Amino acid sequence: MAITEAKLRQLIGEDEGQYFDRKSLLEGPAGRKRPRDRRQVRDQIAEYVAGFANADGGIVIFGVEDDHAVTGHSYPGDVVDQMLAVPQARLVPPQPSGYRMVLDGTEVLVFEVESAVRAVRVDGGGFPYRIGDATRQFSEEYINAIKDEGLVMSAEARRASVQLDALDPALLARAVEAAGGGDTSPADYLVRRRLADWFGPDQLILRQAAVFLFAARPETIDHPNAGIRVMKVAGTERQHGQRYNVREFPRVEGNLSTVLAQAGTLIDTLIERSVRLRDMGFEETPEYPEFAWKEAIVNAVAHRDYRMQGQATEVWIFDDRIEVLSPGGVVPEVSLDDLKVGRPAHVTRNPRIARVLADLGSMRDLGEGIPRMFENMEDSFLPLPEIDVVQGRFRVVLRKTPIFSVDDPRWLQSVRALPISVAQKRALVAFADRDLANSDYVALSAVDRDTAYRELTELAKRGLVSVEGEGAGTRYRVVRAAVPVTSTASTPIDVLSARLKAAGFITNADVREAFEVDRFAATTRLNRWVRDGALVREGERKGARYRAGDRWPPSTDL
Repeated sequence: MAITEAKLRQLIGEDEGQYFDRKSLLEGPAGRKRPRDRRQVRDQIAEYVAGFANADGGIVIFGVEDDHAVTGHSYPGDVVDQMLAVPQARLVPPQPSGYRMVLDGTEVLVFEVESAVRAVRVDGGGFPYRIGDATRQFSEEYINAIKDEGLVMSAEARRASVQLDALDPALLARAVEAAGGGDTSPADYLVRRRLADWFGPDQLILRQAAVFLFAARPETIDHPNAGIRVMKVAGTERQHGQRYNVREFPRVEGNLSTVLAQAGTLIDTLIERSVRLRDMGFEETPEYPEFAWKEAIVNAVAHRDYRMQGQATEVWIFDDRIEVLSPGGVVPEVSLDDLKVGRPAHVTRNPRIARVLADLGSMRDLGEGIPRMFENMEDSFLPLPEIDVVQGRFRVVLRKTPIFSVDDPRWLQSVRALPISVAQKRALVAFADRDLANSDYVALSAVDRDTAYRELTELAKRGLVSVEGEGAGTRYRVVRAAVPVTSTASTPIDVLSARLKAAGFITNADVREAFEVDRFAATTRLNRWVRDGALVREGERKGARYRAGDRWPPSTDL
C-alpha cells in the first residue's frame, strides 16, 4: 500500500541511510539536465530493491536530487510502467512492483521494500546488500546465513506466547502512521516489519520483538531484565559496605518506547547544570550534550543481546562521567576499533527492533548514533566518548570535564572564530598551556597520524603553534598571542566566511559549530544554500565540501 503524502515529504527531507535512499532521474550539468539512460535506471532499481530486500527493507524514491529537490521525470508512460515492474521482472524471487506518487504536480517513483526471507538475486547482477547508505555485493550463502542467524539465534525473532490484544493499540497506530502506512492494519504492519507471521488466513503469530516494542503491560514481556536500571553514585568510584555510595532508582520497565521515554526523563533530572562558555561569556547549560547521552541509551537498548536475561541495560551517573552498559559485546561483523574512533556500524543484533525504533523516531538510523555522539562531544569541547567491552557488556563512557583549562572566555571564543577545523580548535584549547605531540592530537580527536600531521602543519604555517624538534620527537606549542582576542562576537556567517576565505571550503562540522546545531540541522542549511547558489557542493554525503558560490554570503541564515 502506498505511503502517505506526509511520509513522502518527510522522507525526501531526510538523509539517506540504512532504510532510505533517493535517486535522480536526470543527469548532466545544471541548466542542461536531461533524462537518464532508461537501461541504467532499470539496473539501479533492480540493485537497490534487491539490496534493501536482502537487508532489513526500506524505501527508495526515484525523481529526487541529492539536495532534496523534487525534479521527477519526463519518460513516457510505458517506460515508467517498465521501471515500476523491474522488481517483478528482474529479481529472483520477484518482489513487489513500485508505484507512482505526485508531489506538488511532480511525479516520482516509489519502491517500498520489505526484508526478504531468503536472499534475492538480480537476474544477471548478483546479490546486492544494503549497508548504511551504500549497496554492496555479497554471496547468496552469506546473506542467507545472516537471515538464518537472525531467525535461529536472535531473541527478537523467537515466537511470543501472547496475542495481538496484548499490544498497545495507540503505540501501534503511531508506528503505522510514522511508517507512512496510512490505513494499513496493525497486523499487516507487524508482518511487514517481520514482527509477526500469518499462520493460515486469520491467525497471527507474534515474535518477541513485537512484545518488546509494543507490550501494553510490563508483565507481558517474557524477559526479567528488558528494562533499564539507573544508578547515581556520590563520587567518582563505587564504594561498598559502610561507605556504600550508590542510589538505585526503581527499575524502568515496559515496552521499549516507554522505557526510553521514562528513563530519559529520570536521567535528565539527575544531570547537573554548570556554567559553560557560550558566545562571549558563560551561561548555565547541562554538563553533557543531550543528544550524546540519549543516543548512548537508545543504542544500548536497541542493540543489546536479549538472550542474556540475567542483566539489564544499566546507566551509572558518577560525579565526573556517565557510563551506559548494554548486555552483550559487539556482533562479529562490527569492528570495536572502528567504533572507538566514531566510525558508523551498519549491522545490528536486533534489526527488527532497530527498524521500528527508527519508525517511531526514537533513533535516527542504523549506524548514525555513534558518529553523532562523537560530533556532539567534539562540538562541546568535551572528551570524545570511550567505547569498549567489559565483562561481556558493551560500555560507552561520556566524561563531562572540558578539555580546556584556560578560563579566559574571550580567548576561547576567539579560537572558536578562527577559520580552522573543529579538531584544530580542540587542540589549541586543550593544549593552550602545554606542549603536544602528534600522538596527543590523534588521541584528542580520534584521527589518524597522517591527518594529525597535516593539521598540525597547517597550524604551524598559520603561526598558531611553534614547532620544536623533528621526526618522532617533534613537539608543538600553542602561540596564544597569535589568536586575536575579539571584543565583539562574530556572527555565524562571519565565521563561515572567514573559513571559506582561509581554507577555500567549509564542511558540515563548520556549520554545526558556527550555529551550535546538530548534523541534520547543519545539512538542512547547507542544502538550502546550495539550492540558492550561495554554495557549490563537492563530494557526497559525509565527505562533502562546500565552496563559495556566486551568491555567498546567503541572504538568510535561517
